[in-house]
Amino acid sequence: MTEILVLGTFHFLESSMDIFSEAAQAELDSLARKFLPFQPDAVAVEAAIGAQAYIDRSYEAFRLEDLQNPKKMQTETLGEIELFGQRLPILYKNEAVQIGYRLAKQLGHPKVYAVDEDMALNMDVLNDPTPALAEAMRALQDDMARRAEGTLAGLYRYYNGAAWSALNHSVYIQANAVSGTGRYAGAEMVASWYERNLKIFSNLQRLAAQKERVFLLFGAGHLRILKDLVQADRNLKWVDACAYLG
Repeated sequence: MTEILVLGTFHFLESSMDIFSEAAQAELDSLARKFLPFQPDAVAVEAAIGAQAYIDRSYEAFRLEDLQNPKKMQTETLGEIELFGQRLPILYKNEAVQIGYRLAKQLGHPKVYAVDEDMALNMDVLNDPTPALAEAMRALQDDMARRAEGTLAGLYRYYNGAAWSALNHSVYIQANAVSGTGRYAGAEMVASWYERNLKIFSNLQRLAAQKERVFLLFGAGHLRILKDLVQADRNLKWVDACAYLG
């Protein structure tokens, strides 16, 4: 049975947080080290599986010493990645680098695994919400605003807790009822969301078949579905990230 530990994260590129500061780097280093006792034999990140070659090159170029050089992290990249038909730079302001690559290098791993699916999700139904959807979106945003301040460890405990997952999942459940431009516009959007997660899980299952303990860093919005899927697979065992976050 393969143990699966999924650490839900927010996306650094969407955050105003200065992750290059000495204080932030100290917090990130402490955060990554919390998972060393799990001793994963694979570290996987939110990158399209078809872009594995780009991840390989960027991980090979990455050095732990880079994290002590704020100027380098702000002005240089780790190459490029192909995403949604575009070539985009792999920046140091990326949780995959700051946590996933950091942890893998600390463990001496030769590579980091990409397990995402390159799917763009049409979220237009959120622009014309029903009252129930608007309330679900408001509840999530209000809760996130109240938790915006604090330590990185505190933020990760929040995003990996059951309360945030329930609020986030509620948005998809209410979006499912939106008719939009067609009777099932909302359901089609949610179906695409589930399709992406099922494909992520398929990639994770194949990786897990070769490993004993997998650490997966992924957007926290995926936690609810991935947890259900992992727990439904008798060959996998879900490991709660909060047990390591403290």
